[in-house]
Amino acid sequence: MTLFHLIKKDVLIVKKYVLIMLAAAVLIPPFMLWRAPQYTGILGFMLSVIFCVFMLLQYVSLKEYQFPKATTLLCATPYSRRMIVLSKYIFCMVTYMACCVIYGIETFIVPGLGSCDIKLFVLMFFITSVFIGIYLPVQYKLGYEKTKFAFVIVIMASPFILPQLMKMENVNLDFLSLFSPVLTYGGITLLSLGILAVSTFLSMRFYISVDLA
Repeated sequence: MTLFHLIKKDVLIVKKYVLIMLAAAVLIPPFMLWRAPQYTGILGFMLSVIFCVFMLLQYVSLKEYQFPKATTLLCATPYSRRMIVLSKYIFCMVTYMACCVIYGIETFIVPGLGSCDIKLFVLMFFITSVFIGIYLPVQYKLGYEKTKFAFVIVIMASPFILPQLMKMENVNLDFLSLFSPVLTYGGITLLSLGILAVSTFLSMRFYISVDLA
């Protein structure tokens, strides 16, 4: 229940942005389908996940930065710093899963988006894990003030970088069909979980050493 309450705390913090997140998750895939139909709905789904996960995470971090005494009081409660850090990662993954559900529903409604493809979800889980796996430890190490512009850079660069990556032959998702689906998807999922596990461990170590006084 401890983790549940910490995740609920983050959800309450971002409740004003939930509608914006939902709108972004719903509108970005069909918009990118219109602007870049050669990628069907893949590019739109990727951008919606990156935007929603980082937007909500950034807002939570902003509020914690603006009210440091609240964070200090929270750490003085039975909620350990390790649990607080772990809840951030779970919060990001819950946001990712929400984007997957929304996109899955959209594929049944919007013609041209294609169908729900486990390859896409697994690949995006890996990309999200890498982003979060790098961003959160750096933020816990350097602080929100020194990393706040990373969100703007990621959001502004993603629409330009992702299409270029998708033009590269070795990024084509079709190569995954050469291997056993269980081996491929299981391997990528385990690698993603490994990245998150290492990242969580680093974030916990950095956060434990932070002086909140």
